[in-house]
Amino acid sequence: MTPPITDYQAKYYAHELQRSYANDHVGKLAGLLFDAQVEPKPHQIDAALFALQTPFLPGVILADEVGLGKTIEAGIVITQYWAERKRRVLIVAPSSLRQQWKQELYEKFLIPADLLDAKSRDRLLRAQDTQKAQVLICSYEFVLHHEAALSRQWDLIVADEAHRLRNYWNGDRAKMPSAVARIVSHANKTVLLTATPLQNKLDELYGLVSIFDQSYFHSLEAFRERYVKNRDSLDGDDLAERVATVSKRTLRRDAEKYIRFTKRSPLTVEFTPSIEETRLYDLVNDYLQREELFAFAGSQRHLSALIIRKRLGSSTYAVASTLENIANRLADELAEGRRRDGRGSLVIDGDLTGEELEEIDETPVAGPSVDDASLHERIKAEIDELREYASLARSIKVNQKAVKLIDALDQGFERLCEVGAPQKAIIFTDSTRTQEYIARTLHGAGRGDGVVLFNGTNDSPEATRIYKEWLERNKGGDLITGIPGADRRKALVDEFRDRGTIMIATEAAAEGINLQFCSMLVNYDLPWNPQRVEQRIGRVHRYGQKYNVVVVNFSNKGNLAEQRILELLTEKFHLFESVFGASDEVLGAIEDGLDFEKNIAAILNDCRTASQIDAAFAQLEAQYSDEILKEMSQAKSKVFDNLDPNVQDRLKSYDAQSGEVLNKFERLLLAVTHHELAEVADFQGDGRHFTLHDSPVADAPIGRYFFKSQPLPNAHQYRYASPLARYVVDGAKVHATPPRELTFSLSASDRVGAAVKQLEGKSGALTVNLITFSMHAKHDDISESYMLAAGYTDPADSEQSERIDDELVADLLNLACVKVGDEVSIDDTQFAVPLEAQRAEFKREVQGRNARYYNQQEEILDRNIKDRRAEFDAKVRDYRAKEKEARKTSRNTDDPLEQLRFKKDAAKWDRKADEAEDDYRLEKRRLRDEADDILDLIAQALSGTQRTEHLFSIRWRVNP
Repeated sequence: MTPPITDYQAKYYAHELQRSYANDHVGKLAGLLFDAQVEPKPHQIDAALFALQTPFLPGVILADEVGLGKTIEAGIVITQYWAERKRRVLIVAPSSLRQQWKQELYEKFLIPADLLDAKSRDRLLRAQDTQKAQVLICSYEFVLHHEAALSRQWDLIVADEAHRLRNYWNGDRAKMPSAVARIVSHANKTVLLTATPLQNKLDELYGLVSIFDQSYFHSLEAFRERYVKNRDSLDGDDLAERVATVSKRTLRRDAEKYIRFTKRSPLTVEFTPSIEETRLYDLVNDYLQREELFAFAGSQRHLSALIIRKRLGSSTYAVASTLENIANRLADELAEGRRRDGRGSLVIDGDLTGEELEEIDETPVAGPSVDDASLHERIKAEIDELREYASLARSIKVNQKAVKLIDALDQGFERLCEVGAPQKAIIFTDSTRTQEYIARTLHGAGRGDGVVLFNGTNDSPEATRIYKEWLERNKGGDLITGIPGADRRKALVDEFRDRGTIMIATEAAAEGINLQFCSMLVNYDLPWNPQRVEQRIGRVHRYGQKYNVVVVNFSNKGNLAEQRILELLTEKFHLFESVFGASDEVLGAIEDGLDFEKNIAAILNDCRTASQIDAAFAQLEAQYSDEILKEMSQAKSKVFDNLDPNVQDRLKSYDAQSGEVLNKFERLLLAVTHHELAEVADFQGDGRHFTLHDSPVADAPIGRYFFKSQPLPNAHQYRYASPLARYVVDGAKVHATPPRELTFSLSASDRVGAAVKQLEGKSGALTVNLITFSMHAKHDDISESYMLAAGYTDPADSEQSERIDDELVADLLNLACVKVGDEVSIDDTQFAVPLEAQRAEFKREVQGRNARYYNQQEEILDRNIKDRRAEFDAKVRDYRAKEKEARKTSRNTDDPLEQLRFKKDAAKWDRKADEAEDDYRLEKRRLRDEADDILDLIAQALSGTQRTEHLFSIRWRVNP
C-alpha cells in the first residue's frame, strides 16, 4: 500500500499534476496519454506535439509511412481539443473507414463520435453547438454533396487518406478537393493524414498545402517558378525547410526501435468449381453483358453488375438470394405499371459496403411508366430468366470453395502451431447468406465448436445469447456503453477472444474492431479493392500482434478473371506478404477504392474472350503498379524523407520522457486519490483497485474501480478526465496549509533518492510557489507553469546553512511524513534570492522557446515575398521576351507602317515590365509593413504575463 500523504504533499502533487508544460514536452499530453487505452510510441507523441505546437499555422500534414499509426497521432490531437472544450471537430475519411474511426476514437481515447450521412445530417449538426456535441465523421463524397451544411465554424478538421486532395491545384477538375478546401477555410486548425503526400508531380505538394493555407506558397505560378522550373537551384533546400514547417513524416527505419513489426505469411488454396457452378457463372455473366437490361437504370447498371458479380463469386446461396430480390423488385414494378424506383431497385441485399450505400444515396431517382405491350413482355421474360438462374443457384448445395475451406483451415492452423500462436481464424465474406452457408459447412465437418458469426445486425438468436451473457458478466462496469449495436459488437469480439476458435464475418467486421489476438485471416471472398483488403488485414495485423499473420486466399482455377484479380493484388500490389503489404506509392495511386472495383467490373462486362480479359488486366496492372519516376522519387526523398537529421535523438528523448512523465503522473494521482478518498473508499493492494462506498460528486457511481490495470468485471475505469478525479485534484489544491513543522522518515518511505539521504538527521525550512507564464497564440493557450521551490538546512554546530534546490525539495516532499507539528513562524524573505534566480531561468527558457513562433512567422512572410518575386520575375521575363520579339520583327520588316506597329508593341511590353516592377515594389513594401505589424502583435502576445501563487512554507525534519 502507498504510504499516506499530508495535505501539504497532496496540494503539491495536485498542482504538479495540473501545471501547464511546455508545448514540446510530453507532460503537455500527460493527462491524455494517461487515460488513453493505448501507449503511444515516441514518433506518435512527436507528431501529435508537432500538430499542437504550431498555433500560427492553420494546418499541418502528418505523413508517416504506412503502418506507423497516424490515426493514433490524430486521436491524441483530437483528445487535446476535446479536453480544452473545443469540441466542434469534423473527421473526413473514405467511406469504408468511417466506422473504424468511430470505434477507435471511443475504444482508445473514450471520445464519442457519430457518422454524418444524409439522414443524420440535420440532427447531428444542430447538436454540435450544445452539450451533446460529438466528433462528427463523414466521407469525402458527403462533403462534395453537402458542402453548404458543413460550411460552419470548426475547431478542428482531420482529413484521413488526404492524398485524395493532392490535385486541388488542378482547378475545375478537382471538385471534391475544392469542396474540402472551402469547408477547411472555416476551421481553426486542420490536420491532413496521408502516407503519400507526393506521388507524381510537385504540383501535388502545392495542392495539399493549399487545402488549409492558400497563401503559404502565394500562387501556383510562383511555386512552379521557384521549385519546378528551377528544381536544381538552392530553392530545393528551401522547399524542404518550408515543408518541414507544415509537415511531419516518420519513416519505418526511424520507428523500428520502438515497434515490433510482424510479417504476413500468404497461403493460396486452389479450387475448381463444379460443372453446375461454372454453368451458373456463364449464364449470369452473359446476362450482365447484354446491352438491354430492365432490372437496372442506366445510372445504376455498373454498380449493380459489380454487386451481382461479387455475390456470384461468393457462393451460390448469395447470388440466389440476390437474383430473387432483383426479380421480385422488377415484378413489383411491372405490376404497378412503372419502370424504376432508381434507388430502391439497387438495394438488392443487406450486405452492401459503405461506399456502395453512399453511392446509392446520391443516385438520382427516375421512373418512366411501362405503357408498351412489347416492352411489358420483354420485362416479364427477364423476370422469368432471373428466377431460373436463382433456381439453378438454389439447386447447387455444395460449393467447391467451401469444400477446400476445411483444408485451408488445417494448413493455416498448422502454421500457427509452428510459431506457438493461438489457433484462431477470422473468415471474411461479402454476404450474410454465404456466412450462414460457411457456418453450416463447418458444423457438418465437425468444426462447429467455437464458431462466432459477426455481421451488420448481430441479432441472431446465438448472437443475442452471447450478448446477454456478456451484459451479465459486465453489469455495472464501464465496458457497457448502453448503445446496443456497439455493445453487441464488443460482446462478440470478447466471445471470439476468450472462447471462440473461428469468427465468420461480413464486411461489418472489417470496420473498427481490433483482433490482434487472432493471427489467421481467410479471404473467403476476396475484395477487388486493395484498400479494403488492407483494411481487413489491418484488423489482425496491427499493434499488439505478437505473431506473423497467415493470410489465406482462394484461387479459382476455373475462372481466368478471378485468377487475374488475385495475381494483381498479390504480385503487383504485394498485399499479402512482407511487413506492410502494399507500398505507399501503390495505395496512394488508388484515389478511390470503389472506382478501382468499377474498373475491374468494366473489364468483366466488356471482355468476352480469355485473350481480351488477359489484355485488359495487363493494362490495368500497368496503370497502377508502375513505380514513381526516378526523378520524382528523388524529389520526394529530398522534400519529405530527410527533413530532420536529429529525429532519432528527439525520439529517444520522447521515449525517456514518456515513461518518466507517465510513471510520475500515475504515482502522484494515485497518492492524491488515496488521500482525498480515504474516508469514502477502500483501497486494495498497491491502491490501483478501490471500492467507492459513498460518491462525493455527481456522475461518479459507487462500486469497484480499476486504475491503469487490466479491466475488472463489473468495474469502472478510474480516469484523470473523470468527474471523480477532478474532484480529487481540485480538492487537494485548496487545502489549508499554514506554516507547520513536518517530520519525514527515510525508513518509512518507498522512494528515497541518494541526494535526500544526505538530509538524514537534519532540519530546515522550504517554500513552494507556482509561477504561470500566461500566453496566447492565435486560438491557442500556450501558457506554461512551473513549481518554484527553494529551501535551507538549519546551521549545525560545525556547519553553515546549506541551500536546497527545487529538485531536492521535490525529493523531500516524496518522503513519508510521520508527523505534522504545530504552526510555526517562517520568514519567507530568506527564499527571495534563489526563487528569483529560478524564476529568471524559467523566464529565459520560456521566451527562448516561444521565440520560434516569432521566427517562424518571419520566415513565412520572408518566403512569401520571395514567392512574389519569383512570380514577378517570370512575368517580367515574359514581357521582355515579347518586347525583344517585337523589336526584332520591327527591324526585319521593310514596311514603315509595320515597323511603327511593332515598335509601339515593343513599347507597350516595356511599359508593362516597368509597371510590374513598380507593382512589385509597392507590394513588397506593403508586405514588409504587414510583417512588421504582425510580428509586433506576436511579440506582444508572447511576452505574456507572469503570476505567482504561494502554495505553502514549512519547517522540515528528516529522521532515519
